[in-house]
Amino acid sequence: MTRADSMRLELPSEKYIDSFFEAMAEFEAEGNRQIPQDMTRERFPAYVQQLHDQSVGKNLKAGYVPSVEFWMIDADGFAGRIILGLAFYPAPERVGHHVGYAVRPSKRRLGYATRALQLLLDEASKRNIHKLMPICDPDNIASRKVIERNGGVLLENTPNAGANDGLRFLIDLERPVGPKSKRD
Repeated sequence: MTRADSMRLELPSEKYIDSFFEAMAEFEAEGNRQIPQDMTRERFPAYVQQLHDQSVGKNLKAGYVPSVEFWMIDADGFAGRIILGLAFYPAPERVGHHVGYAVRPSKRRLGYATRALQLLLDEASKRNIHKLMPICDPDNIASRKVIERNGGVLLENTPNAGANDGLRFLIDLERPVGPKSKRD
């Protein structure tokens, strides 16, 4: 059993404040800020509430859809986050619900992202969401493998709605899973 096998998904909680800020410092050290510049420990409870609010569509920024954020939790506390878009605007470039994730640097290459996406697919099914569309940078081989291990099929390399170019994948939970998938 790997450390990732004992990792679970939980909704954001104030009880992980210490490990959350430790993880944010790791992201910051590699130049990948994950929280607003003005985030403090005092503002943390409001931040957690904001994450819960976005899952019910409350106080969303313009152009955003409701999404639920889960935290990857292990014996050390906060190990990362994974997000599931709860709605999407059907369009030629969007054929499934958004998925995004970030694993804290000290927990990478230990199977956390693969396990978290596997658990997120279960959460999506519970919500009757059957098509997910993760996107990753073409250079991010690790993320591509995570998506493919969970049944992701490459759609195309396409601009990511005004952001950076990305590889678009479809994970169809209603489609039978092939032998290369680790979803089962």
